[in-house]
Amino acid sequence: MVLVKISEKMQVKRIEKVRSVLQAKNLKGMVFFNTRSIFYLTGFHHIPTERPIALVLPTDGDLGLFVPELEVNQVKDTVPLVPDVFSYFEYPDEIHPMKHFAKGLMERGLGDKEIAADSPGAPGYWGYMGPKLVEIVPKAKIIILNELIMDMRVIKDEEEIALIKESCKWGNLAHQLLQEYTYVGASEIEVVNAVNSEASRVMMKTLGPSFKPLSGPICAAAGYRGQIGAGSAIPHATTGNNFFKSGDTLVTGAGSNVGGYRSELERTMFMGEPSEKQVKYFDIMYKAQDAALNAFGPNVKNADVDRAARKVFKDEGVWELVEHHTGHAIGMEGHERPFLDIGSKVVMKPGMVFTVEPGIYIHNFAGFRHSDTVLITEDGSEMLTYYPRDLESLIIDL
Repeated sequence: MVLVKISEKMQVKRIEKVRSVLQAKNLKGMVFFNTRSIFYLTGFHHIPTERPIALVLPTDGDLGLFVPELEVNQVKDTVPLVPDVFSYFEYPDEIHPMKHFAKGLMERGLGDKEIAADSPGAPGYWGYMGPKLVEIVPKAKIIILNELIMDMRVIKDEEEIALIKESCKWGNLAHQLLQEYTYVGASEIEVVNAVNSEASRVMMKTLGPSFKPLSGPICAAAGYRGQIGAGSAIPHATTGNNFFKSGDTLVTGAGSNVGGYRSELERTMFMGEPSEKQVKYFDIMYKAQDAALNAFGPNVKNADVDRAARKVFKDEGVWELVEHHTGHAIGMEGHERPFLDIGSKVVMKPGMVFTVEPGIYIHNFAGFRHSDTVLITEDGSEMLTYYPRDLESLIIDL
């Protein structure tokens, strides 16, 4: 059976790891406001709004979720690891939600203890304003451990890796459809909508009822995001009212969300046979990505992977066309730390997952970038994305 979400067993292991850190610091518990951290530990997925939500993880005892009334039944129905649900009606209401939270911490024996938190207070989503923890429980001593979960997320466990690999599979399908559905005269928006609808339909049908699409109705997606023709020279372009023309350089992006985990697949494609100029820059980009891929491995410095790509660009005389570093980690978020950057002090370890995406950009002409998702293994690395990278495979016949 295909894994489509993190198991309860793995979530328990994560919770116990947090508890071991807290016990080592003589802390009585920890409060989590970060939505992804709450999901990472419990599997509770929700839509963040102005209404504050917090996970209370005591060193000993049941986990508690503090939620607005509209989330109570969802927690009870979908989050078995959290038996303790306490709530408030609305925000801002006559009594601020954080005053209710302070009362809840006191009732759970944590309001006057030394505890940790992942931030000073609830985040300011959608206009939320509220007090810090130290203001609502002044007798408690609050230690901020804002990087604890992110530190745990840097090295992926076996279930996370399985979900990322599954994500790569569906990103690959979406990209195949993208290349197939793109033709001269077509609208970018129409093509992308058709691709995403078909890829998501097949994904949902294949994975079955146990799969929950956490990213909404679009489960698998591929598109151009405005990187068409001269727009391909803008690394973070945005979708426009674009139509495909003969001779266009296209920079794509594809991926999917499986159980809260992502992958990244990007390719440079061409509408018809590319010119000598297009081939020249494609080949340089390809060579730089190869150099970076060949540098991957355990105990390799992240900075050295970036240096390998930079060396190609400098040797080829195109360094002035480079606008970003070689890549970044990926997992629950599209960008995570650590980064493939010359300024990084990180050394690669097995279980880390990165994108590798060196690119070059010629303003008002074209951009050239492939991106692949790569796992660091015990004895090297494994490319998890597998869409063709060579030039001939990426030419769209007219």
